Amino acid sequence: MAEASLYLSIVRITYARGNGGFSSQGSGLLTSPDGLILTNNHVVSDASLGTAFGEIRVDLLESPDRPPVGNLPARIVIRNEALDLALLKVDSELPLNFVDISRAPAIVPSVIEQRIRIFGYPELGGDTLTVTHGIVSGFDENRNLKTDAEINPGNSGGGAFNDAGEFLGVPSFIEADASGKIGFIISIDRIRNWLQAIVKEGTLPTTGDEISLTLAAPNLNSSGSNIDEGSEKPKLLGKFAAVETLLARGDYEDAIPHLEYILLDRPQSALAHSYYGNALLGLRRFSEAADRYREALKCDPHHVPSLGNLGVALINLLRYTEALQIFEHITGATDDPAQLWAAYHNIGRIYDTWGNSDLAAPYKLKADGLRPAAVQRMAEYRSPSAGASRLTRALVEAEIALGKDDIYHREASSGLLPPDDTRAETSE
Repeated sequence: MAEASLYLSIVRITYARGNGGFSSQGSGLLTSPDGLILTNNHVVSDASLGTAFGEIRVDLLESPDRPPVGNLPARIVIRNEALDLALLKVDSELPLNFVDISRAPAIVPSVIEQRIRIFGYPELGGDTLTVTHGIVSGFDENRNLKTDAEINPGNSGGGAFNDAGEFLGVPSFIEADASGKIGFIISIDRIRNWLQAIVKEGTLPTTGDEISLTLAAPNLNSSGSNIDEGSEKPKLLGKFAAVETLLARGDYEDAIPHLEYILLDRPQSALAHSYYGNALLGLRRFSEAADRYREALKCDPHHVPSLGNLGVALINLLRYTEALQIFEHITGATDDPAQLWAAYHNIGRIYDTWGNSDLAAPYKLKADGLRPAAVQRMAEYRSPSAGASRLTRALVEAEIALGKDDIYHREASSGLLPPDDTRAETSE
């Protein structure tokens, strides 16, 4: 494939939760002339909730030296969380450049040490297409390709190619520690096996022109093993609604079993860890709350509510200098009036505690100016069930009632003991 066409087959994908509370950026690969896009499931899913109910927009590349454009709506055709793969469909009146993945060669052991190129839209690369180089470093236990080529957040779902322009797979994730990092690519072999599994007759087309026709809705095998839409996904949403209601009521202890349930399925949920921290903060277990907020920030370093509440926990632990640094960082990291109000208010509170009212005064003044907008914004954060229908509220109440029995049953079935009913006391 000509290099220009290869570049133009890579799209930028933006996923935004319906209420505007979460958004992410990733990449995708056009695989048919009528807009079928291959990407990672996590690019179009909420990392906390494990669902894909937000808005998906796609930008198309017209020239590799310019940002992609279009902001076109896209829909999910089918997805699989366990394999971290998804197919999207975008409608465009313009002719689309695509990669015919049906003709991609099988992956063989001799691919190790061959050169590889990663195409995508990592956030640190700005708005234009980014290409990085490396080699195929080996295989993992699942036959994913390992590579030393640079893969960063935003690259996920893009394309990995050899020097001949042949498609090797989808760059998906990295593993990193103090000694370095390595990237992982879902190989074309695993992708092809999945595509065969989701087609009812089990056979794939031999040309890219036929892919969309083959993967039309009537031909899809939408079994649970292919689409990963089992009963646990709606259950998690119900649990989150229950937690939000309990936190709003101040029933902090009762929220914890629901959060334990969520974290069994979604241990990387920044939202669940943050809510857990809120429950512990309400119980005045400040040290444990601080640890939970740190866990949330490991999952999502940009989760400002966790950062702000970590600062509140540190204030209560009398660790004022650390808290001050956090709140000063927040003032430059968000334009949310509620978060800014809290940051300025707490900075003023810290300086007052230190007996420095002159330094406190301008921050308190800024907080007062933001108060009306902050109150309005915080009203939008109230529990979703507050303004919901009677049926929805009843379902949330039923979920709350299940609470501890639910988590005990879940842990017993997994071979874990139920948690002790005692809790650590934390001094003020």
